[in-house]
Amino acid sequence: MRIFYVFNIKKDVYEIYKDTPSVIYNFFNQLYYFKKDNLDYGNTIFKQVANRFNKEALDLKIYIRLHNKMRYLKRNDEHIINNLYKDEISIMKIKKSYIVINTNHNFTEFFQFLNEEYRECFVCDFVNQDYFYLRSLKMLV
Repeated sequence: MRIFYVFNIKKDVYEIYKDTPSVIYNFFNQLYYFKKDNLDYGNTIFKQVANRFNKEALDLKIYIRLHNKMRYLKRNDEHIINNLYKDEISIMKIKKSYIVINTNHNFTEFFQFLNEEYRECFVCDFVNQDYFYLRSLKMLV
């Protein structure tokens, strides 16, 4: 099981660090392991690097696009893909500052949708120390 965190990087920050994603990963990795008493400081720094997601609009767009697919289900704040043909189970929760995707694959259908909506998305898997820009991900259909 993989847990991906998706961040909407500011365009100017993306332009500076597009060739060195390890810098962005190290920044988010430090925030991920911040102590609770430093959260105000971490939030201030986060706002300089990342934009917030429009949670309500993104929820609605995903629902409109996928609601008629048999493999898709929305339950409360969770978007769920249960694709038996690809053996994929993915659960996406949209927060205002980030998106969390739990999946049993290294790739999820949600990545393709997010890449179309937000061009500067950065994805981190802190447990496996994996990171990439969605823009650079090669999507094979």
